[in-house]
Amino acid sequence: MHPPDALQVLLIAHAKDARSGNFPKPENYVDAIRAAFTPWEAEEQARSATLAEGERTGASVKWYFVDGMGKRQQLPPGAAELNKALHSLVIIFVTSALVKDAVCVRRLEEIAVAIRSANGSPHGLLPLGTNEAVLAELRAHPRAKVLNETQGKSLESLAEYAIRPDYAAMLALHRAHLLLTSYPGKKSSAATAKACFFISHAKLDGLPLAASLREAIKSLPWLDSFYDARDIQPGDDWARILEVGVQDSMLLALRTDSYDQRFWCRREVMWAERYDRPVLLIDARTLLLARPSVLGFTGVPGVRIPDGNLVRVLAEALREWVRIGVFRRRCTAAIAGNASLAKRTEFLSRPPTVESLDGALERLQARAAPKHALIVHPDPALEGSNGTAVQTLMRSRFPKGTVLSLRSFLAQLP
Repeated sequence: MHPPDALQVLLIAHAKDARSGNFPKPENYVDAIRAAFTPWEAEEQARSATLAEGERTGASVKWYFVDGMGKRQQLPPGAAELNKALHSLVIIFVTSALVKDAVCVRRLEEIAVAIRSANGSPHGLLPLGTNEAVLAELRAHPRAKVLNETQGKSLESLAEYAIRPDYAAMLALHRAHLLLTSYPGKKSSAATAKACFFISHAKLDGLPLAASLREAIKSLPWLDSFYDARDIQPGDDWARILEVGVQDSMLLALRTDSYDQRFWCRREVMWAERYDRPVLLIDARTLLLARPSVLGFTGVPGVRIPDGNLVRVLAEALREWVRIGVFRRRCTAAIAGNASLAKRTEFLSRPPTVESLDGALERLQARAAPKHALIVHPDPALEGSNGTAVQTLMRSRFPKGTVLSLRSFLAQLP
């Protein structure tokens, strides 16, 4: 059984001005968002064959350069295209040529109406204007009654021109994350839906970097952060506050030279593993030799920032959160309507570690899962003695239980 794609991103720009003007042009934004979700070489047929778990986020991206008034009419996709995935994020690059194209605006209005009328709004719409003036033109367009009620964003307001495409890509990743974490029927709170980052750092040598990262997050109004010096107040049970903070966030592990040696840094990583929270490793070590560490960071993506580029950190963090969202959405779709299977199945967002496996087993025991319980993790399947050890630990608590990859899990479903 192969559930439909969890997420597809539909990018729409007008052909007449997609490649005109100074950098960044609409085409540059399209390229940046494409690269954020999928590698350049990923084709739909290849994605289908591999389940795309190792291909960036696992989402599909389609782009359209439209022209409804030209000799060779090229229209935006029809509203039916939305339902080819569990969630569709439609990103429209609003330019003067697009607003003046009545045929395309009519089709875009149909998409906006379909998104609004969809059950529980599983799809999203993000209008990005080249400037505030064209967004105002769209809002005043007589054929865009529903379309103009969606809050747009001027690309000029994102950042300095050289990095605007990267910021647009981060905004797209953020909107995709919201779709994947607040879909119809999912019990979700604002804390779990909003992209909040827990900045895990060693005070001895990580404080300046942590403060800079906090300011970078603060500059983007759609992001939030947990920072111990700010979020722990006098009289608080600070250990409990830290643990809850990890549970509600993505952990950004600022791995400086002293990080692995600090007890609370290690504890924060262990909590993230136990509660299956997203993690991004930021390798900021400067020493040529590193001491042994109990932190293996198995299956955790990492970035290096020798150039101090914190945009790279935030982009990769959001990309990892979307990847996990896609994986979990595919999993929930596979067990939808099967209460028995849902009760005995636990999903892990990364290859299992001792800590994450122990946490998953505790959650299965808490809901009285049967002896043939399952733990499912992203591909590839575990191999050799690693796989044997994981199965042994699983069966120490569930005698007929199995740990398997998503591909193997889907293959055994009716």
